[in-house]
Amino acid sequence: MTDIIYVAVTMDCEPLRDQGIRNASGPVTWRESELSIRGYDRIAREYGFPVTYFQHPEVALAHADLMRELERGGACIDGLHLHPWKFDRERYNAHFGGLSASDQCAILSEGSALFRHAMGKRPKYFRPGTFSANDDTFRILSELGFVGGSVSAPERNFVSLNAIWNGAPRDPHRPDANFRQRIGALPFANVPLTSDFSSLGELNGRAYFRDLRPDYDDTPEGFRRVVANVISQVRERKPLLPVVNMVTHNDNPYSDPDNQVTRNYRTILEAIHAICEAAGVVVKGVQFDDICTQFFATGVARPEAELA
Repeated sequence: MTDIIYVAVTMDCEPLRDQGIRNASGPVTWRESELSIRGYDRIAREYGFPVTYFQHPEVALAHADLMRELERGGACIDGLHLHPWKFDRERYNAHFGGLSASDQCAILSEGSALFRHAMGKRPKYFRPGTFSANDDTFRILSELGFVGGSVSAPERNFVSLNAIWNGAPRDPHRPDANFRQRIGALPFANVPLTSDFSSLGELNGRAYFRDLRPDYDDTPEGFRRVVANVISQVRERKPLLPVVNMVTHNDNPYSDPDNQVTRNYRTILEAIHAICEAAGVVVKGVQFDDICTQFFATGVARPEAELA
């Protein structure tokens, strides 16, 4: 059984909400975004977890000073996040997996250029909005020099979002160059979203497996149960690199200690420590630089048994 679990606390940083689009995600103001990011980071560090940020290009431009400050405090700010329809609706009015190979290459290049202008360096990691991707995505990311990312959500089957991950690997792996759901040999560290695969739920007409984001409507006991299931399942799978990868967004009020989502967040982080301690499992908070260093230093880099 696994005696150590690495915990990656991450945030997708969305641009400002488009008031003309129904149910569009994102903060209403940049001040709201900053407070959310700061609160999330502060709480994570209280529990020993550095945060990895995946920034939409507009966020990198608006929050450049904030992100550099967080990086000095131990955060990883090198992740790029993209919803094509948010970035440029005229040219890329689709989810990421709905783009052609040439359009994926173009939008990644444009987004990376804006990121580099803001941050003074190019992004190293990538996460598409809604975990939307197609069979060209991993190959293009590798060709463009991305080191790794969090591209997949195993067992997600959201056809309308071009996010289909039935049967995809559930733990860190090298992806295949031609088929997104298969382990391969690309020099890219894909770290899937971690979910509880014990029961299938439904939300807004979509079936889904619950992950560790704090904005679900549930009781503290419910959150602790999901954490326990996630840790148990990772241990049972015995991956060479056991990572719990959790996500949220910068439109949750993490600066407000009395907000329910903030309380849920603390419940999750406390449960990770308590459940692992009870099971004799060492918890280590990591950001994506740490994960990729570990990834390429282990046999995960090319798991021959999985390739057979």
